[in-house]
Amino acid sequence: MSFPGNPHSPRSYGQMHLVLNHVAAAALIVVLLSASELIPKDFALIGFTFGALAVVFMYSTRDADEWIRSLWTAGANAGFLGAISWLVFLPFFEGFYDGLTANESVRNLPSEGASIAALVCFVAAHYAKRIRGV
Repeated sequence: MSFPGNPHSPRSYGQMHLVLNHVAAAALIVVLLSASELIPKDFALIGFTFGALAVVFMYSTRDADEWIRSLWTAGANAGFLGAISWLVFLPFFEGFYDGLTANESVRNLPSEGASIAALVCFVAAHYAKRIRGV
């Protein structure tokens, strides 16, 4: 496959960024299906690796133009909020609920879920801003 023109132009970086958004979404779906045990657990590592690599390459192409930059900013902000929510706010609400129901058990939220929550929020915000077109 050849690029029309310069493969290092901002236009091709923008296209690469948008394609990598689809790769990250597909990787996220694989991770979620693996977590729900609909597909073998071994696929979770593969999906998360592809998702993380897609986000790394999206980071390197985030300055293609102003619109791509705004997509990246929306996704990064939502991903940060998702990770902080998983690590700080959800344990608080879980403890509050356990205290109300007098069911003090061990913590049910694994800390590994923060990375998945961050990726879910990143992809969801990226797609939401992309669909809205602003």
